[in-house]
Amino acid sequence: MSRASPSPILEVSSPPATPGSRVRFWAARLVLFVACASVVATSQATSPDVDSRELMGAPLSLTTEAPKASRRIIIRASAPKPPSKRAEGEVSVRVTARWIPADPSQTVSPWLKVMLSEDAGGSGAESSGILTAGTPLTLEGVGYLSPDCELKDSCEWSRHVNFEFQANAAAGTVELEWTAQAHVRVVDTSDVPDGFTVDISEP
Repeated sequence: MSRASPSPILEVSSPPATPGSRVRFWAARLVLFVACASVVATSQATSPDVDSRELMGAPLSLTTEAPKASRRIIIRASAPKPPSKRAEGEVSVRVTARWIPADPSQTVSPWLKVMLSEDAGGSGAESSGILTAGTPLTLEGVGYLSPDCELKDSCEWSRHVNFEFQANAAAGTVELEWTAQAHVRVVDTSDVPDGFTVDISEP
C-alpha cells in the first residue's frame, strides 16, 4: 500500500519592497514598540496573592431592640526579611443569617445589611438581602486593603464588619455566623518574598 505524499507547502511571495514601503514598515514598527513600552511603563507588577487562614468569627444575634452590631478584625502581613515594598489586598467576608420571628405566623420579610469599613458603623463595601423564616440567607462582601503600608516592619490593616437588621421589622431575632479571609500581595514585584505570611484575627 503506497503512502500518501505530503501536501505541498504553499508559499506566498511578496512584491519587491520599495524604499517608501520600507520606511512605512519601520515607522509602523516603531509606533507599535513605543505603544507597548508605554503600557509596560504604566502598569505596576504585583506578586501572586497570599491567603490568610479563614477566620471563624464568634456567632452573634440581632433583634429589633438591638438591630446593629460591629466586629473588628486585624489583618497583618509580614516577612522575615521584608523588602522595601508596599502591600495591598482584599478581605472577604461571608455571613449566614437565620431569621426567627417572634410570631411564626407573620410573613413580613425584613432586610439585613453587612458592611466592611475602616470604622465601626462607617461607610464601605455593602451587601444586603431579604430574610425569610426557615431559609438561611448568605451574604458575601469584599473590602479593599489600600497599598499605603510599607513592609519594612510589617503591614497591618484594621477593618470592621458591621451588621444591621431592619429596626422597624416585626419582632424577632437574626442569628448570624460569619467568616473572614484576607488576600494580600506585594506591589512592584512579581515574586512573593521568602517567608511572607498573612494573618487575620479578632482583637
